[in-house]
Amino acid sequence: MLKNPDLFRKTVAAAAMLAWPVLLGLAFVTSPPGTEHDPAVFRASPVQVQTSALLFQWATVCLVPVVLGLAHLLRHRAPQTGNIGAAVGLTGAVTAACLFMTDFYDLALALSLPDAPAARVTEVAGALGGFVYGVLLPGFLTHVGLLVLLTGLAAVRRAPWWVPVAALVGICGPFLTLGQPPAVQAIGSLFHLAAFGTVALKVLRMPVEDWRAA
Repeated sequence: MLKNPDLFRKTVAAAAMLAWPVLLGLAFVTSPPGTEHDPAVFRASPVQVQTSALLFQWATVCLVPVVLGLAHLLRHRAPQTGNIGAAVGLTGAVTAACLFMTDFYDLALALSLPDAPAARVTEVAGALGGFVYGVLLPGFLTHVGLLVLLTGLAAVRRAPWWVPVAALVGICGPFLTLGQPPAVQAIGSLFHLAAFGTVALKVLRMPVEDWRAA
């Protein structure tokens, strides 16, 4: 497979489409309870915090080949949509990958300082303009890029019409279930698995010649 670049890229893209919602769901399931980076909670669950952060990180990294693979499927039938979706999605994915490093710093603060100063440092860092406007908000471009790409695939009939709808439900799920137990927040990843898994299976079944000519 390594000697065939088209087969390799096709396989990696499909594998990433399957892996990222699975890793995302596991990241939610293993995350500590609560919506805030509570020092007491972090201090009580250091392994859980690190496991969840790493799973979120790896899930986000998987989005890079996902975006490139989806854009590849649009390069002839809807090149402008594919290029815009790829540019936006990659910008968001690369930026979002930085977000989960903050969990390690918050854990270090919780293990090193009393609750009040640890929480205060996290609060101040989270309110910095560079973080909010340069890292946090751009990270949401990932969702925009993915929806553009999936909508483009549905429009050119390379994916069922419901695929971008399911992805949108998956995106909204964690926000609509904010404050609920981690297992409930993980439900959104099932919609992602349905959406991206459908495209992934189609890519896996696609002959290399069709992938090359897509």
